[in-house]
Amino acid sequence: MLTKHLVILIVLGIATQAFAANDAQRDDSTVDEHKSATDLGGLDLENPGSKPNEKKKLGIEYTSPNRRFFINPWLRGQFRYSNPFDDDPLSEEDFDNEPGEELEIRRARLKIKGYLFDPKVGFYYEHELSGDHPLLDLRLDLDLSDDLQMRIGQHKVLYNRERVDSSGNQQFVERSIATYAFTVDRQVGATVAKNFKAGTTLDNWLMLGIHKGTGRGGLDEHGGKPMFLARWQWHFLGQELPFSQSDLKFRQKPAASLAFATAKVRGAYTRYSSSGGGQLDGFESGGDERYTLTQYLQEFALHYDGLSIQQEYHIKKIEDHETGARSTLTGGYAQLGKLWAMSWHDTHFSLEGAVRVARVSWNTVDLDRVQDELTLATNLYLNGHKNKLTADISQIQLQDDLDGNGKDVRFRLQWDISF
Repeated sequence: MLTKHLVILIVLGIATQAFAANDAQRDDSTVDEHKSATDLGGLDLENPGSKPNEKKKLGIEYTSPNRRFFINPWLRGQFRYSNPFDDDPLSEEDFDNEPGEELEIRRARLKIKGYLFDPKVGFYYEHELSGDHPLLDLRLDLDLSDDLQMRIGQHKVLYNRERVDSSGNQQFVERSIATYAFTVDRQVGATVAKNFKAGTTLDNWLMLGIHKGTGRGGLDEHGGKPMFLARWQWHFLGQELPFSQSDLKFRQKPAASLAFATAKVRGAYTRYSSSGGGQLDGFESGGDERYTLTQYLQEFALHYDGLSIQQEYHIKKIEDHETGARSTLTGGYAQLGKLWAMSWHDTHFSLEGAVRVARVSWNTVDLDRVQDELTLATNLYLNGHKNKLTADISQIQLQDDLDGNGKDVRFRLQWDISF
């Protein structure tokens, strides 16, 4: 069923682009060789706003003589120190057996974007330079019209802002504790995004997606049913707000987004992560259609003059078809950041302070648990998100009536650089 839908979407996209490519009236002088469908507002993942003094080019750029092809590869590294743990504890045992201080290369990636035949056919490729499953993203972004876009391939599902925000475009060293429980992460599939009333106070996007539902690298897995997704995103101030944290543009006009989303899938998994499909703590593996996941999201974000606000609230319902058990997880986060532009001699940089609170409440057969997080962070932006130092300190607390309690403070320091 999923394959049939994907084939239909791909054929429609290719047909649309074929008509565009054969348009004899096309004026090549109007093509912006550094902008493609991959950069457009509704589906923008990799192009946060930048300050006027920020270097905008990364890596190597090549445009064909006829300007019908463009490729831009670059590298990204993320170096992290943490103490006494990095990953969020999920049990009293995790607090009792903390690994201590650790220095690691958290991420090392090759990224390539560009377009094929026409800027309306954008592509994006992201490869992890270590690990067992190196392919992160491989997708086409099709600009079907001024207000209609489509994404095909393996990519982050356009469900919630915190997960879609690149790990390199975060205000904090890492995403909140809510990500473990609620992310639908990367999937193989297709998303169509339609924009209405652009540039007005009724400016909104409707995104509909169908995905395989087996997570990153799960293309060859069998069983289960497709994942269906719907997201409605309203830019009620008439300004686009891309998927990126911190107001690095120091916007003189506020930009905000209010979004609601839902996702549903029946398959073998109760959670997804960058490693693919898996099980939440307290859930067992079973058949290909053992679990039905139904999720709901409310989300808000605002940027204005260096101020940034971001918030999400999640509900996740899990039905176990083998035991008949029903479980519910609720939670989310809220964060606030303030940016200041500074200079020293002829060097321009920005400093940011941020605070985040998060909670996840588990109501399952085996767990009655509440996780809490309070994190303070500071960022030194040397070249926006492309070269920054981040330090954060968190208080992580766990209350579990069945598995014990835990509480500790974590410190992390990170350098993230793209070049």
